[in-house]
Amino acid sequence: MCNNLIMPLPNLLKNITSKDKNISRNTIQKLIKSANFEDFKYLCENSDFIFSFLKERIINDFVKLVNKNDLDVVFKFAKIYNFDFEDLIIKSWLKYADEDLTDKILDVFENGNNDEKTYAAKYFSFVKDSLALEMLYKNSNSDFLPLRVNCAKTLKEFEDVKVLNEMKNKIANSDDEFEKVLDYVFVLAFGGEENIKFCLEHCFSSPFLVDIISNLLDFNEFSDLKKFLNSDLIARIFGVLIENYPENISLNTIIYYQIFDFMEYLYNIKSSYAINLLAIAKLNFNEYLKNETYSFDLDNDAKKELKIIVEYLNSLNFDFDNIEQELITNNFDFKFEAALRVINDYKLFDYAKSLADIVNKSSLPLNFVALIVQVLKNLNALNLVDKQKIDNIEDKNLKAFIESCYV
Repeated sequence: MCNNLIMPLPNLLKNITSKDKNISRNTIQKLIKSANFEDFKYLCENSDFIFSFLKERIINDFVKLVNKNDLDVVFKFAKIYNFDFEDLIIKSWLKYADEDLTDKILDVFENGNNDEKTYAAKYFSFVKDSLALEMLYKNSNSDFLPLRVNCAKTLKEFEDVKVLNEMKNKIANSDDEFEKVLDYVFVLAFGGEENIKFCLEHCFSSPFLVDIISNLLDFNEFSDLKKFLNSDLIARIFGVLIENYPENISLNTIIYYQIFDFMEYLYNIKSSYAINLLAIAKLNFNEYLKNETYSFDLDNDAKKELKIIVEYLNSLNFDFDNIEQELITNNFDFKFEAALRVINDYKLFDYAKSLADIVNKSSLPLNFVALIVQVLKNLNALNLVDKQKIDNIEDKNLKAFIESCYV
């Protein structure tokens, strides 16, 4: 290749995203003719810094400019997988799809690296060649998640549920939580109301719950979920998000995960649990906006969305009169924890006696005894607890932790 076709990498990014469409197209043409893998790799590595509409323009122009003689370049670029530029590879292949090209992609699916196989799996969602099924089955168990996801989506297009049923069986019966989280990814990527409900029936005890819920929202719009999930499930999904922002889930997802739509929905259903979650979210999101530790690395769109979320939450009036119903049901679960959190964070002293009575009169799980004692300590109401109940705890570690609250 002529060396004058190879551009310094920073210029590549500048030129390919130029407002001048002619400069951008010429840069794409040079990228194709140079077949420079490092240039394409650089573009992929910097895709997060390119606006969505520019990425779409780059893909469309690449596909228009690539010709049949350039297909070797496309196969070369397919050695690195990038979700943002997935369509650049797939649409270039589909533009010239025929029996010979499909045979070549079948060979890539069998012998290529995981990145190449990921594109190949997606190709066969459009070109439904039954010869690809064995490779789809095999790669459905890949540890490379984009490949596993594309296999799931393509098998759905084939209406082939063989692997899906195997994955669901493992989720329902296996004790290997680490392995099961990969099975959840496949089932959620396959999608469908029945499969989503199945995952939600099983996932809430998983130590990888945050990953499972993130995958659920990666593959599904909120507007679709609310059509077939009940309000309690939607609230619980939101609860997982609130509990895990920003340590385990990036705040940059607040637009993609449609947090504002979640909040509007929850406020309208007005259940006690939903209101408690919104009250917790109000304190949390105000802190994220105020504290630069949380907001300094947000992209501009996420910062704007964060301000909108905070303004909305600050406009809501919360009535905590119904918290009592979460305390007296004796269902010591996620709803009870949310109620405790609200009592603690909003310093609702009127509920101190109710909490102490639960400790004094109920046979509740010891972890909830610890939670309640912590809240009562923060309310300066530990004197309401019957100390004999604490003295009778047999678990030495938990007893020591609870007694430390009295110090």
